[in-house]
This record gives sequence, structure tokens and C-alpha cells, in this order.
Amino acid sequence: MKNAIPILARWLHSVSLALWLGGLIAIGALVAPTAFHIVRLNPAFTGNSTLQAQIAGGIVGGSLKLFNGVCYACGVLLLLANLLLWAGSSRSARLAMSLILLISLILLGTALYQGFSLFPAMDTAQAQGNKALFDGLHLRYEHLSIQI
Repeated sequence: MKNAIPILARWLHSVSLALWLGGLIAIGALVAPTAFHIVRLNPAFTGNSTLQAQIAGGIVGGSLKLFNGVCYACGVLLLLANLLLWAGSSRSARLAMSLILLISLILLGTALYQGFSLFPAMDTAQAQGNKALFDGLHLRYEHLSIQI
């Protein structure tokens, strides 16, 4: 029974990271290119690149917004798993585990920032037709996502 908590914590750590990163990769590598490709091929949108970008962007953005809940849950589970591993670590291993905890907090903080600050700002910029601001915020989102 003594080994059950570390085994559960490692499993929770692995599953939450796999869901989080796998979902981001799936949306970025599958949903986004497919949405833009299908919209470009649709005769109803031919010649209207602005409308194509709005519709495909809406599909991808909507997918990412739905995925935010998964990111928050995975971030909390990852943090919980790492806290359990930290608590069960030897004194000498706690420094390394502290670094892993810090990384987990940064990941969760980034997800929360994207969901509660960056996405709403992008929505506002788009609704106001402020393309320059939207593009800048979108670029920030891309940079944060790549760095994670």
C-alpha cells in the first residue's frame, strides 16, 4: 500500500500530460489545417479570404475554447500528482521535485492566462474589427503555446 500513492501519482502525472499535450497537438496539427483547407475548398467562400479566415478561425478558436476546460483539469491534476510525488520524496530529491512543481504551476498559470485573459481579449479585438490587435494577441498565443 505504501507504493500505491507514488504509482497513482506517476500515472496521474502521465495521463494528465498526455491528455493536455496530445489535445493541443491534435487541435494544432489536425483541426486547424483541416478547417482552413475545407473552408478554402468550399465554393461558397471562394474569393473571400476574410470570410474564410473568420470561419476557419472560428472553428479552431471554438475548439481551443472548449479544450480550455480540459487544460485546467489536467493542470490541476498535474499539480496534485506532483505535490504527492514531492511529499513522498526523499529530502535530497525534493529540490528537483520543487522545480517540477514550479513548472507545473507555470503550465497551469499559462493555461489560465490564455483562457481568462488572452482569449477574451482576442474575441474583443475581433468583434471591434481591430485586426492589428487581434494579430498581435494571436501571435502571443502562438508563442506561449510553442514555449509550453
